[in-house]
Amino acid sequence: MARFAALDMNGLVDGPSRASVRRGEVAALHPSGHLWSHALEAEPLALIEHHGNVVLALHPNALYLIDEEGRELARTTLPEPQDSLGAGLVHLQSEDDGTVHITLRDGSSHKVSFDGPVAVALGRAPTDQPIRDVAYGPQGRLLLTESHDALWLDGDAVRMTARLSGPPGQVVWSSEHEGWLIAGWRERVLLSSSGFKRTEQNNVDVAVYSKDSKVMIVDNDGTWSAFEA
Repeated sequence: MARFAALDMNGLVDGPSRASVRRGEVAALHPSGHLWSHALEAEPLALIEHHGNVVLALHPNALYLIDEEGRELARTTLPEPQDSLGAGLVHLQSEDDGTVHITLRDGSSHKVSFDGPVAVALGRAPTDQPIRDVAYGPQGRLLLTESHDALWLDGDAVRMTARLSGPPGQVVWSSEHEGWLIAGWRERVLLSSSGFKRTEQNNVDVAVYSKDSKVMIVDNDGTWSAFEA
């Protein structure tokens, strides 16, 4: 059975053996060193930190607000889609005003509050393709479609669009480049106000790590290298 737990990162300990887990021994039901642990009765869809608490989405449409002790504070439901592309949850984003910004597979965005009215629809992305992922930055958000399109939105306005070679591994905003760094499918992409720049790669980039002015990328064979714009 799947579990939802909090661990003390300063006191990690070895977990039970695989055999103990397979046999369903009581001691093996909880992660070792847990501060608290709960069974999940449905598939987890997303998990984010939200103003000192946690927001957890469970299949098919449940949304929970949970405190640091694992106690449920409130619950609501995910909004309905606006298009036949479907209601699959793509992204949760914690907002400064205490609401949660939700993006669905059909490209629709919604604002949800745990102590307010029902979800407020914020509109739908200008694409007829299902949304795969969303990245947020100080100059808007980047929507990635399942057909490998990248749409840079600032509010409702489209600042730029680009076609990627394949599904990206990770996308981050770079203050240094004032644009989006995309670890792509055998490519590295910089999408900024200066335009679209692609650098071909032999391997598949999977993650971007940005700290201060240095950006490093790890690819699928575990090699780290600097992002060159």
